[in-house]
Amino acid sequence: MKIENGKLIVEIDGTNMQVPLPEVAGASRVKAWQVPEAYRPGKLFVSVVQPGHPEEVPACAPSAARFLGELVLEPADAAALKAAKAAKLAEINDACDLAGKAVLKGYPDVEIRTWPQQAAEADALAADPEASAPLLTKIAGDRGLSVADLAARVQSKEAAFKAAAGALLGMRQALEDQIDAAETVEDLAGLVFDAPSPLA
Repeated sequence: MKIENGKLIVEIDGTNMQVPLPEVAGASRVKAWQVPEAYRPGKLFVSVVQPGHPEEVPACAPSAARFLGELVLEPADAAALKAAKAAKLAEINDACDLAGKAVLKGYPDVEIRTWPQQAAEADALAADPEASAPLLTKIAGDRGLSVADLAARVQSKEAAFKAAAGALLGMRQALEDQIDAAETVEDLAGLVFDAPSPLA
C-alpha cells in the first residue's frame, strides 16, 4: 500500500487498485480496509481523516472488514495555500472589526443609530436653513446650541468618520488583494492589519 501522484495504490485479491485522494491543507491519515463486494464494489473502503475532522470507518460488520493499513497524506501546496489564505483573511477581517469598534468607542448604540438621520438633516439645513430638522432641533435645544451650529458639528464629525472608515476599509481591501495575489504561504506572513489611529 502506498501513495503516489495523489492516488492510494493498494492490492486487493492480486489486483492493484488506485483511488484518487483529495488535496488536503494539513497532514492527514489515509486508512484502507478490504470489505465485502456487496458493501463496496472493488472490495475497498478508503477513509481520509483530516485534522479536526471525525474518523470514517466501514459501516459493514466489523468482522467482515480487514484493515489493510494507514499512511500519511501530506498537504498539497495548493490546498495548504488556500487554507493559509482563508486564515489570513479571517485574521485581517477580525483586526478590521476591532479597529472599527475603536472608532465608535465612546458612542452609545442609540446615538449611532441616529447618525444617518442627523447627517441627512444637517445636509438638508446646509442646502436650506429653513429645512425641517426635528432631531437636530431637539438635540440642539437640549444642549443649548443653535441648530445651525449643531448641524455644522454633525457634518464635521461625519466627514471625520468617513475618513476613518475609508482608511480602515482601504487597508483591509488592499490586504485582501495581496492575499489573493500571494503565491506561497511565506508571502502571507508579512501581511498585517496595522490600523490607523481611531477617530478623535
